[in-house]
Amino acid sequence: MKIEYFKFLLLFLYFSALPNIRIQSQNPELKIKTIRLGDDTVQLKIYKKQGNNMVFVHVHENETASLEAGILILNKYGGKLVTLAHSFDGQKNRNVSFRYNNAVYQFDPNRIYSENNEPLYRTIQVVKGKGRVDENVIKTVKNLADEFWKELQDYPLTVALHNNKNTPAQLKTKWLFWHSIEPESYSIMSYIKSFDVSGESNRSCSDIYINPTLNNSEFFVVTDKSDYKMLAEKRYNVVLQNDNPVDDGSMSVYAQKKGIRYVNSEAKLGRVKEQIHMLELLLK
Repeated sequence: MKIEYFKFLLLFLYFSALPNIRIQSQNPELKIKTIRLGDDTVQLKIYKKQGNNMVFVHVHENETASLEAGILILNKYGGKLVTLAHSFDGQKNRNVSFRYNNAVYQFDPNRIYSENNEPLYRTIQVVKGKGRVDENVIKTVKNLADEFWKELQDYPLTVALHNNKNTPAQLKTKWLFWHSIEPESYSIMSYIKSFDVSGESNRSCSDIYINPTLNNSEFFVVTDKSDYKMLAEKRYNVVLQNDNPVDDGSMSVYAQKKGIRYVNSEAKLGRVKEQIHMLELLLK
């Protein structure tokens, strides 16, 4: 009798533990890599889960909808997700700031991926103090880019997660007689030549498909012709980056030069549902 009761107890404990095992298996593994940036540090948060052989990358901390969508898709399909954490004051900032030699510098973390230093000289700015953008500052920012790229380079597909404001051009009054024009925010329309004027985005575009029933803030930028064809056939907004894009330090240009298949998923800020739908299009 005691033996039977003991067997029953073991079976009860085993099956009681199964739901907990399932829950734990659903959570991706998290690793944090700390990187020195001048007198400060930033973090790469690296999530991994068994499944698809692809990596999601999230560089703009304030674009929270894209990160939320990426983590949900990672949980469903597996793969790897790398996100940059650099604001430790409770804020979520687009640009990265760091202190160095009594000055504060700032840069866009999606404009630092280039073998040419010119894009870095353009993106890094002194925002406080009397510092200057010299070789040491360039070197410390390029080290962050190198550490980021190490986490991506071994995967055949990189999917970047981005959000945009999707706002029209606006006339803003700063003082009584001082007005400034804030241009239309980034969208798929940025890749169309307007009024005989070509911008960097337009000069980097080979082909474009626009579905007029979709919001112009939801679109893909791809480096592979087969991805372009697949998304266009699904009637989703998509841009094919050309073979000689403007080197603006962006990850898409760098990936293409390295021969890495790259997809940028763009959705309006806050639109998690729409971005999940976009990422599902890539995986179905």
